[in-house]
Amino acid sequence: MPKFLVCLFTTVICTVSWGQETILPSDFRQHSLTQFNASLFNPTYVLDWNNPNSLSVWARWQWQAIDGDPTSVFANYTHRFNNTSGASIGFLQHNTGVFLYTGGNLNFAQTFELDDDIQFMAGLNIFAFQQTVADEQFFQGDELDPIFLEDFEAFRIQFSPGLRLVVNRFSVGLALENAVGFNVSGSSENMDSFQSVTGTVSHDFPLMILDGSGDSFVRPVVYVKSIPNGDTQFGLNGLFSTSKFWVQGGYNSFYGASGGLGITLAKSFSLGGLMEFATDNALSEEDATFEIVASYNFGKTKSKEVRPEEPREALPEETVEEEPTPLEEEIEQQRLEQERRELEARRQRQHEKDSLAEVQRLREQMELQRKKDSLEQLQRQKVEVRPNERYEEVENEEGLEPGFYLIANVYGTQRYFENFMKTLRGKGLEPKSFYRSVNKYNYVYLERYNTMDEARKARDSKFFGKYADKTWIFRVKGN
Repeated sequence: MPKFLVCLFTTVICTVSWGQETILPSDFRQHSLTQFNASLFNPTYVLDWNNPNSLSVWARWQWQAIDGDPTSVFANYTHRFNNTSGASIGFLQHNTGVFLYTGGNLNFAQTFELDDDIQFMAGLNIFAFQQTVADEQFFQGDELDPIFLEDFEAFRIQFSPGLRLVVNRFSVGLALENAVGFNVSGSSENMDSFQSVTGTVSHDFPLMILDGSGDSFVRPVVYVKSIPNGDTQFGLNGLFSTSKFWVQGGYNSFYGASGGLGITLAKSFSLGGLMEFATDNALSEEDATFEIVASYNFGKTKSKEVRPEEPREALPEETVEEEPTPLEEEIEQQRLEQERRELEARRQRQHEKDSLAEVQRLREQMELQRKKDSLEQLQRQKVEVRPNERYEEVENEEGLEPGFYLIANVYGTQRYFENFMKTLRGKGLEPKSFYRSVNKYNYVYLERYNTMDEARKARDSKFFGKYADKTWIFRVKGN
């Protein structure tokens, strides 16, 4: 039953829209927001695109005169808590031509430092609004009864998350206009799980030549927007912004080309407008779209960091800058404390890394010294050969470690050598061997020892009871 209602609801919208001049998508039409209220485009833009600590209003009149429909109005207050988090609260009224959405918006976003110049941002828009029939003029005459559409009227809550990866000044973003939505009141069967996915790529190019404060920049934006039951939109925006004015232009594959400009007065109040012209053949007879944006900044905002000029003495006629407010001082102290903690954490990680490397180096040196001491001890040992004791000694033998080898047998024939090795293994022993090129013999030994006493003990004990036949000792002194 719910699937049937959703299908019927879609058919109603298409039928009603067909009766009008143009089929209008259900998205918020926020593709031109590049500086103010941009958190409606992607919730993470509250961190660096919205003007912090300011109240901004955006209104759009789609293909209409200023007193016509459909319209979108979005007003919100943006606040920056610190360098890593921000939030906004606002009011949204959005008219799709069929339904009117009226309600509030709550936004929060957080930055996560991945590396020195790499940041990951996550944000969330929460909308709570009343969905009603937009205008009964759409249903006059023989068209559909508006009472049917009133079944879809409800109070809704929807969640719209967004993600963004920023590398230096280059960013890639992804936003879902409605990932999760549900009805608080009204028919739960008529829930429309609308999902509009927007992907963006942008880059900020600072222009410090024009504005030493670092507020001037050029921001190109490329985006792709997938809309259910509608064509995928793609477009681009370009914004040239300074502390006194801004100019922007763009193109959307459905809505057309746009251009706008604005000014900022007394570093606090900003006012701008934009016009959009349909370029698609299906929309060629539509009027231009109008947008107006206004913003008021409630306090100074910290400019982007730039390299300071050489200090110079203030001239008497120069205006002395105002003292920072207590809130600004607190924010600056928080920023400095955060930078200090990050620097200390990096130093601690580097210290731990250097400590591990030093411990490893000391271990290697100790191992080398141990081997060196052991070799010197072997070389210093003096052996007094006992009567009737079979013993052989060489200064060095290629491939052999210095020490005392307990020899079980010596073979010049390979077949006998291999049979003997097999016999010893059959007795549970682990014999080893080496080949001397001097006499072309294979020496089979049971074990190597560091001292003559250890070798004699193994020999006299018949290899501790494991080998009953005779053995003798072969020494490699080492150079």
